[in-house]
Amino acid sequence: MLAVGAVAVPAALVGCDSRSTTPREVVTVFGTLSDEDADDLVESLADFERATGIDVRYVGSSNFEADLFERLRRGDPPDLALLPQPGLVDVLVEDGFALPWRDDLAEPAVAGVDDALVELVTFDGDVFGAWYQLTLKSLVWYSPRNFAARGLEVPTSWAELDTMTGALATAGTTPWCIGIRADGATGWVATDWVEDLVLRFAGPDVYDAWVTHDVLFSDPEIVAAVERFGSIALNPSMVAGGNRAAVELTIVDAARQAASANPPCVLHRQASFLPRMLDRRVDVSPDGDLWAFPLPADGGGEAPLLVGGTVVVRFADDDEIAQVARYLTTDEAAARRAEIGGFVSARGTFAAERHGTEFDRYVATLLREADVVRFDASDLMPAEVGVGTFWAGMTAWLGGARLRSVLADIDASWPVSLLRPAVPPASTDAADGTEQSEGSDG
Repeated sequence: MLAVGAVAVPAALVGCDSRSTTPREVVTVFGTLSDEDADDLVESLADFERATGIDVRYVGSSNFEADLFERLRRGDPPDLALLPQPGLVDVLVEDGFALPWRDDLAEPAVAGVDDALVELVTFDGDVFGAWYQLTLKSLVWYSPRNFAARGLEVPTSWAELDTMTGALATAGTTPWCIGIRADGATGWVATDWVEDLVLRFAGPDVYDAWVTHDVLFSDPEIVAAVERFGSIALNPSMVAGGNRAAVELTIVDAARQAASANPPCVLHRQASFLPRMLDRRVDVSPDGDLWAFPLPADGGGEAPLLVGGTVVVRFADDDEIAQVARYLTTDEAAARRAEIGGFVSARGTFAAERHGTEFDRYVATLLREADVVRFDASDLMPAEVGVGTFWAGMTAWLGGARLRSVLADIDASWPVSLLRPAVPPASTDAADGTEQSEGSDG
C-alpha cells in the first residue's frame, strides 16, 4: 500500500561498467513498492544481474492500477508486474494481457505455495501468477516495555482484549491508535479491520461467501463486524485524538503515534510492514520498543489470520524475462531478499529460520502454523468494489455517513456481470420447446 510516483530504479549499479560497450538486456518490473522497500528489492536482485548480465529495472507507482492499465491500453506493458491485488489477475486474464506460466515456468510458479493461493491466480487450468511474498495483517502492535510498566499481559481471546481496553479507557488511558488517511488509498486500514472482524466473528465460510458477494455487505453478520469496529473507532475514549482521529490522521501518523517514546495509545492494529512506516529505527523484539501479537479469536485459541501479498504477473515473453520471472520464484531469490529484512516468502519450502530478522521469523512461523488463513477481501473483490466503494464507504461512514446507506451503496456497486442471478436461469420446456423463466413478470 505504500508507494510513490512512477520512477525507474536500476536494480543494481554494480555491473554497469561505463567502460563496457556491450548493451545489456533490460527487463522492467512494475509495482507499488517505494522508498526502502523498493531499494531492498533492487539490492536483492544485484547478484542475479551480475550473474546473468540482465539489467532489471524496477518502476514504482503510487497510482499503480490506473497506471498499469494505461500502459496496457497504449501498448506499452511492463515485462513483469508485482501485483498487490490478485483480484486484478482475472481482469488481466480476461482482457488478454496476462500471460500464463507454462512449460518450464509452470512448476516453479506453484512450487511450495499453498493451494488456496495458487487457486486465486488459476484460470481454465493455467496459472497466471507466481507468489513472491506475504504480509500478515492480523497483528496488534504494542510496546513490551509499556505493557510491563502497566502490568498488562497479551490477551489470548477477544473477551480478554475487550476487558483490557475497557479498563484502560475507564482509567483514562487511550487504548487504540487509528488513522486511515493515505494518498490515493484512504480507507484500506478500515477495510482491513472489518475483514479481520468478519473472519473472527462470522467465520471463514461467511468470509469466503462475502468475497464472492454471495453474502452481501448488508447481511447482518457483515453489519455486525462493521459496527464492532465502530465501537472502537467512533468511541472518543477508545482512540487517541477522539472519534474523528481515524479519518483525520494518516496511516503513518498513527504508526508513529504507536511507536513514539511516550505513545498516546497502547495498541495499534496494523500489518507486519508497520516498522517500514517509521522515520526512525526501533527495536522490534519481544522486550524492545515494539512487538506484536495476533488479533485474538472470538473464543480464544488459535487466531485466524488475514494476509496480503504480492504476485508476479507476466506481460511479455522472451528468454530474459523468463529468467527474471523464474528467479523470483526461487529460494535463492527469497534468501537474498529475506536477509535484508522486512520480507516473508510466500513459499512454504522456504524455512522460517532463513528469514533475516527475529520479527520476520515470528511472522513466517505464525503463517506456517495457522489453521485458518484468508487473503485480504478487498484485494480479492472486483476493483471497483474492493479498492473503490468499500474503501470510500468505510471512510464516509467514519466521517458521519449512515452505515446502512453506505453498505447498500457498496452492494449496488458490485459489477452486474459478476452478480449471481436472483432467479434460476431460463430453461427449455421439454413438451413444447419454449423457454420459461421462473419468477418472471411475464
